[in-house]
Amino acid sequence: MSVWIGDLMAVAEDGYEPGRAPKHRKQASSKKMQAQSASENQAEKAHVKWKHLPPKLRGEIGELDFLRKAMGMELLVSKPWGDSYRYDFVVDYKGRLSRTQVRSTEYRSGLNGYAVHASVFVGKKAVPLSPKDIDVLVAYVSTRDIWYVVPVRAFYPRVSLCFYPDGSTKGALFEKYREAWWVLMRRK
Repeated sequence: MSVWIGDLMAVAEDGYEPGRAPKHRKQASSKKMQAQSASENQAEKAHVKWKHLPPKLRGEIGELDFLRKAMGMELLVSKPWGDSYRYDFVVDYKGRLSRTQVRSTEYRSGLNGYAVHASVFVGKKAVPLSPKDIDVLVAYVSTRDIWYVVPVRAFYPRVSLCFYPDGSTKGALFEKYREAWWVLMRRK
């Protein structure tokens, strides 16, 4: 795991691009250009390595992206110990707490949509996340760097949500929650 933590640290330090391998800045001198070329080869290898990550680890990278985004907006974010809760974070904005589940996706579902689970499995059955479990579901389309911040009351009792950043003939029900950080801040 320490190798991955090192990779995540490298992403965080130089040329951070959410959900992806590091991008490196262009250098002026030829020595720096050679170093850059080597770095780009490393970054390309890292990207290939990241594409083949297990889903749990990709989810953890999505959580890291959420932490960076939320903390950059001066939200106080706490992580509960362990994986026993149905929420990933508690977000504190001026004393208002929100139990927040973070889901990320990079794959299209259908023609224009990106799907995320709004459920947990209990045995072999998908059980929808409810207002008893979470307050907000944050969905991240990592390949597009698009965030959706959806209150649980807007989707319960669905077990999956589909987001259409390019529009849909069926209607994009959750598009009003794109970059809706006000949901966590409890303001419109």
